[in-house]
Amino acid sequence: MTLLSDNRLNNAVKILAVCTVLILAGICFAVYKSDFSSFAVFIAFFVFYVQLPGLFVLRMLRIRFDHISTTLCGGIFAGWALEVAGYFITELIGTNILLYAAGPVCSLLFIIAKYMNRECDPKIHFSFSKLSTALCIFIVLGFLYALLNTQYLYLSPDVSDFTYINPDKGYHLGLIDSLSHGWPLESPWVQGRTIHYHIFTELLYSIPLRLFGVPADVLLLTCGPFMTVYIFGLSLYSLFREMSLRNHRAGLYCLALMLSNIFIAKGPHNSLAFFFIFRNENAVAYGISCMFMFIVLFKYWYARFKDGEKSINALILLVVVTMLLTGIKGPMALVMIGSVWGTYVIGILIRKVPLKTIFPILLMTVGFLIIYVTSLGSKGQSNAGGSSIFAFATIASVTFYKYPLVAFLKGIGIPKVIRLGVLLTVFMVFTLTAFILPFAAGYIRELVLVFSGRKDYEFTRILVYAACLVGFAAMFVMNYSGHSQVYFGYAAILLVPLVSFWFFEDLEDNKGLLMNIVRGIFVACLIITSCTLAAQYKVMIEDAALFADDTIDYSRYECMTSDEYKAMIWIRDNTPEDSLLATDRYYSDSLETYSYKDRWVNRFFLYADYSNRFCYIAGSGYNLPADDWRIRRDMIEINDMLYDPNNDDRGRLARNLGVDYIVVSKDFTVIPSLENKDYDLCFTNDSIDIYEVKGGK
Repeated sequence: MTLLSDNRLNNAVKILAVCTVLILAGICFAVYKSDFSSFAVFIAFFVFYVQLPGLFVLRMLRIRFDHISTTLCGGIFAGWALEVAGYFITELIGTNILLYAAGPVCSLLFIIAKYMNRECDPKIHFSFSKLSTALCIFIVLGFLYALLNTQYLYLSPDVSDFTYINPDKGYHLGLIDSLSHGWPLESPWVQGRTIHYHIFTELLYSIPLRLFGVPADVLLLTCGPFMTVYIFGLSLYSLFREMSLRNHRAGLYCLALMLSNIFIAKGPHNSLAFFFIFRNENAVAYGISCMFMFIVLFKYWYARFKDGEKSINALILLVVVTMLLTGIKGPMALVMIGSVWGTYVIGILIRKVPLKTIFPILLMTVGFLIIYVTSLGSKGQSNAGGSSIFAFATIASVTFYKYPLVAFLKGIGIPKVIRLGVLLTVFMVFTLTAFILPFAAGYIRELVLVFSGRKDYEFTRILVYAACLVGFAAMFVMNYSGHSQVYFGYAAILLVPLVSFWFFEDLEDNKGLLMNIVRGIFVACLIITSCTLAAQYKVMIEDAALFADDTIDYSRYECMTSDEYKAMIWIRDNTPEDSLLATDRYYSDSLETYSYKDRWVNRFFLYADYSNRFCYIAGSGYNLPADDWRIRRDMIEINDMLYDPNNDDRGRLARNLGVDYIVVSKDFTVIPSLENKDYDLCFTNDSIDIYEVKGGK
């Protein structure tokens, strides 16, 4: 008998994992001074306004999944959709009573119904001894990654002279605050403008701010990492468990994905995919998780629909999840809807899918279009950008080291067509890392077997293959602004491991030489990428620790000084909410080099009060489409007059514009004192001067 049995060892690892998570969480509050009371309020909100109400919705629709992970995941997104609906109904009736009451009432009804019918309900119990050890390790690594990229860099001024809060975070913080004040979503940066965006994540965050006063920065930068790891880890595990033949390996599959470090080549130690998944302001993790739930729920619905069973309840939830996915991340919803239609058309052509399937697919499409048109496609949000229809070159530039490779290929005289082929091959290798070979082999094998009739046409499984194809094609060809271009690819990339695992499962009993070689290559790739990940964690930990070192020269895009942070707090506490602020920071770009047509240059740093105040010039690049560059030019040129010490008429100009406060960024702009009969210096420190315009509010 061994000294330590496998079961005891597994339990020891699980206990260690739980302790590690608690320690990591404790660091947030004890070392990095996060607001624990606000975090506790958010946890209560998530449980009683999202999770339990969502489980109540599943119960009312009589939808029962076979595993607790899928049940919890379905409950999250059902509850999320319920909160979104409650938000818009609240705006119609003009009172918050529905938002206050709906969650607790549904939670109470669920608890009562569960208790009253405990003998009839399916016995799905949580057992610590049966919890996947690999899943526990995956959660710890994901949690560490999330905290290192978010919470551990977001420092209060009493911890460090710098804090990690870049313009991207400020933008989303502004959306959260603006949504907490009601609909339509007003721009916190350009007065009189509304925003249409992927805003259902910000909308959910805005509700605890609206009801309980949890600050937007706590919601995004402290609560966000916890919620991200929980939802993403749960949905990924559910996907592998529901869609794999060897569902007992779901936890191992999750860990393999983490250790493969997909989409690795953003930098020497930074995975672009993981960076966006676990960094919270872009809500990629929630979009991916909702997409996973869509696939699992589609399988659940289609199995009943195909067999002629009652499936209307599952279809209702499927349409709702489609709408929610669109509001969280429109490009991912577009990939899924396109994949559903492609799978349906192929199934019709080979006579494997009934014609009547078109009606529920039409319902999903209508749900997608309703949200896409109202939330993403209205005036005020520019999605398309650039003139090229082929975006592969741009995408390749941010995912691996393209330029040295191109220079090398040109240097040895390789023709352009062959160079493009090499670039595409290297792109796929760097993007899919350990999964490139099994994915390619599995994809081709599935096509051959299905179209030759040697394998059944499984709609949901083919849907996953179609999503990979549609996602990659959209990423390469479509030309969207910002990060939206990459989101198409994420929809495909996060499904690639599932296809790879299918390949190994299908050939599980094949002991041939070829299979052994493929397995050996896969293991070698996994070991290499795992070592890379270990090095990456080491560098990230060092980066996080360096934030306490005042001698380090930080990126001004990524950080702000504690003096700037204190100025934000002063504005929040000492100015009216409807103030209009003028700012002189064009984000390190002088007017001599500033391009009016570049909508990504003009950034702003005063995020303390976010959308409660408006800014005359700041952040207009986010809200003004490229065709409105003349508005931006006029704003900048007029704004300069407010900062001209030789302009004796600047006070009258400020009052005519409605500007109440003039904010001077002394770290970027050398301006003598502006104080005069119209400007009253009301705040100053080493980084910021703030003047109140006399005769204003």
